[in-house]
Amino acid sequence: MTDADRPGVGQGLWQLPLAQFRNAVAERALPGCGAVAAVTADLAVALIVKALRVTAGQRDDDRCSALLDEARALLGRPGAFADDDVAVFREVLKDQHDDRLASSAARQACAVPLATAHACIEALGIAERAVPLVNPALRCDVEAAVLLLVACVDAVLLNVDADLQGLDDAQARARVQVRAERLAMAVERHRQRSV
Repeated sequence: MTDADRPGVGQGLWQLPLAQFRNAVAERALPGCGAVAAVTADLAVALIVKALRVTAGQRDDDRCSALLDEARALLGRPGAFADDDVAVFREVLKDQHDDRLASSAARQACAVPLATAHACIEALGIAERAVPLVNPALRCDVEAAVLLLVACVDAVLLNVDADLQGLDDAQARARVQVRAERLAMAVERHRQRSV
């Protein structure tokens, strides 16, 4: 992989062939688990969209159509955080020897996975409402999306936990920790309902 083909250098992760993205994950420092979780979350949203789209095409159901619109509006948001994750962690690596810059980069390094987790929680709410509406043959797609989204929240919250150490400001660290704990509780509720 040349420098020009590296994720985050001149092209977004979504422009890469899937095999190239996989190889970049395996062979480079970036992309890491945050970007992988964001991409996975967006694919999970795509599964929800598919199940709702096919179902809406088979029967006239205003609730299904409205939920499809909601899911389509979310599609792309979790995935956009993949490129943000790469960009932020590139800054973290670059600024790690300058305390002032490192603290700023650490704040951003926490913000991106928190935003990813929030988008996943939103998608889980859509999935929960979709399960009883979709064609029974498509429920497995929505149920698989739920499992993937729960795992994605868990993964990005691991990132937040690791990046908290880079926050010098105790109040900022406490605010981030509270947000992460709220997201962890929200995903736990979804995990319990999906079992």
